[in-house]
Amino acid sequence: MQQNKTEYQAELLANRLSKRYKHLKKWAKRTGVFCFRLYDRDIPEIPLAIDLYEEEPYPDGSGSRFFARVALYERPYEKQEAEEEAWLDAMETSVATVLGIPKEAIITKVRKRQSGDSQYEKDSGKTLSFITREQGLRFKVNLSDYIDTGLFFDHRPLRLKVREESAGKHILNLYCYTGAFSVYAAAGDALHIDSVDLSGRYLSWAEENMHLNGFTDKKKYRFIESDVKTFLEKAAPAAEKRDAPGKASGNNNTGYDLIILDPPTFSNSKKTDTLLDINRDWPSLIVACAALLAPNGVLYFSTNSRKLAFDEKKLPEGLLSEDISSSTIPEDFRNERIHRVWKIRKPATRRCELVHGYFPEHP
Repeated sequence: MQQNKTEYQAELLANRLSKRYKHLKKWAKRTGVFCFRLYDRDIPEIPLAIDLYEEEPYPDGSGSRFFARVALYERPYEKQEAEEEAWLDAMETSVATVLGIPKEAIITKVRKRQSGDSQYEKDSGKTLSFITREQGLRFKVNLSDYIDTGLFFDHRPLRLKVREESAGKHILNLYCYTGAFSVYAAAGDALHIDSVDLSGRYLSWAEENMHLNGFTDKKKYRFIESDVKTFLEKAAPAAEKRDAPGKASGNNNTGYDLIILDPPTFSNSKKTDTLLDINRDWPSLIVACAALLAPNGVLYFSTNSRKLAFDEKKLPEGLLSEDISSSTIPEDFRNERIHRVWKIRKPATRRCELVHGYFPEHP
C-alpha cells in the first residue's frame, strides 16, 4: 500500500511540475531570471519547496548547468527514516525526469520546525556553489552547505523596486545577509551604501556579490559587522543633531534616503547579548530607523512572520505607512503570504541627520 501511495504522489508531483515549468520558464526568459521557485507546497500531501537554478555560463559559452534545490517541510506522518528517504527518492526522480537533469544535480534539505532547522544530506562531503543571474545581476549561491542558499527569491520584486529608486541616494541595508539588496541599489546608481550584518561570513559573501557586479569602491560601499540593534543605538546620537536655521546641508549629512529593514523573525546569536523577536521588537526597530531617515526618506520594512500585528499607532508621529505586500509577491510564488512589506515614509517637514563616516571603527 505504501509503495502505491508513494508512486501516486510522485506522479502528482510530476504533473504539477510539468505544468508550472512550462509556464515559468517563459516568464523567466522574458524577465532575465535564471533561478526561481518551481513548486511551493502546491499539493498538501507533498510539502516540498522546489527551486530551479541555472549556473552562469563560462566565458567560452560552456558550463551552463541546471540544478534543483528541494526543501522538505517535515511531514506529520511516516516518521520512519527509511520510509522518508524512499519517499524523497521517488520525489527526486520526478524532479529529475521533468527538468531533464541528473539526480546528482538535486540537493535536498529537511526543515524540522519543532527543533529548528536540520538537514538531510545524501552527500555531505559535496559542496555545490556557483554563480547564477537575476535581472541582469550576478550572485553567488551555495545549494549544499546551508539551509538557505544566499538568495531569497521572494524579495525579487522589492529588490527591483529598490534598484529603481536608488539613483543618487544614501542607502542603509540592515540584516543584509549576502547583500542582494545592496547589489540592486548599487546597480541603481546609489551614491553610498552601508550594509550591516552580525555575520562576518555573510558580509564577506555580500562583498563578493558586489564585486561580481563590478562594485568595488570601498568608500561608497561599506560592510559593517555589527548587531543591528547595537548599530542603531550608536547611530542615534548623530541622528539627533539638527542643522541650525538657514544652514545649508548636502545629501551626505542629512541621513539615509532609503533603508531596507528585513530582519529574521527570531535571532539569538552567541555573538551578542541582544535577542531579537520581531513580533515584539518591530516598533523599536522602526523608531530607530526613522531617526536615521532623511527628509522624504523611505523605509521598507519586511517580515516573514505571520504573527506580527502591525499597528500604525505604534509608529513615531508623522510617519506615513502603506502596506505594499501585494505588489511584492513574485510570479513564481503560489503562497501570497510568503512575506509582508510596508513602505514607511518620513515627510520633508521632519528632519533627522546622520553624518556618514560617523562610525570610527568603519572608516
